[in-house]
Amino acid sequence: MKNLIIYLSISCVVFTSCKKIIDVKTDTASSVLVIEGSITDDLVNQQIKLTKSVALSSENVFPTVSGATVKVSDDFGNNYLFTETKPGYYINKMKGISGRKYTLTVNAEGKNYTASSTMPNKVKLDSLSIVNNSVFGSNRKTVAVHFKDPANEKNYYRFFMYINKRQVKNIYVNNDRLTNGNAIRIQLYYNSTDNIEELKKGDVVDVEMLDIDSNVFDYWYSLSQQSDRGPNQGTTPSNPPSNLSNGALGYFSAQVYQTATITVK
Repeated sequence: MKNLIIYLSISCVVFTSCKKIIDVKTDTASSVLVIEGSITDDLVNQQIKLTKSVALSSENVFPTVSGATVKVSDDFGNNYLFTETKPGYYINKMKGISGRKYTLTVNAEGKNYTASSTMPNKVKLDSLSIVNNSVFGSNRKTVAVHFKDPANEKNYYRFFMYINKRQVKNIYVNNDRLTNGNAIRIQLYYNSTDNIEELKKGDVVDVEMLDIDSNVFDYWYSLSQQSDRGPNQGTTPSNPPSNLSNGALGYFSAQVYQTATITVK
């Protein structure tokens, strides 16, 4: 039985990125290490999570991996050792810096795994707005993100949206392949799932914008193309491409973080 990695609850994709479809092979394998890790440009407790994949037929209970050695280093010679604070969760309070390349090294269950990610420059999130769309004769509100894409570099973005503190489970990713240097407005469409209703007056919407590198974009974009499996589905048809070595699944991302809030009127 094929082993699958993703245990984030995700609903159908409602946001199309400007990216060619990635052909991901479906293969079979025994249970393998899953690494989910990121560092941001905020001085906070950065987290690396280690679990094991499970078979498609299994329940979405993913065993954690304890006793690993987890370290992040940068290309300026700085090293950050992560401490396990609870089973499978490794923490270090640090701050990433744009332009630096970060390398994750994990030694777990007698095997070594590595991944590298370069933290992009920050692209300023200018504002949020509410857009009224006509859908089958009725109006539906959506949130739009506004920012100016830099013309002198390739940029990759990921977004999270929360309505009244509840996360919308859609995967939102985008790049500037067709919009390089433009003023951008991205609408974060979604289906009403997980007890999140359509936007109405008084709703508070928080949006997180992440600047990510190309490898991490490929991971999330590939996953988004496979995620049309309805609400609360804990598996995907195949494993998305990973920047991790030695057969590990998951991702390691050095990313720039910012957030904005809007109240529906």
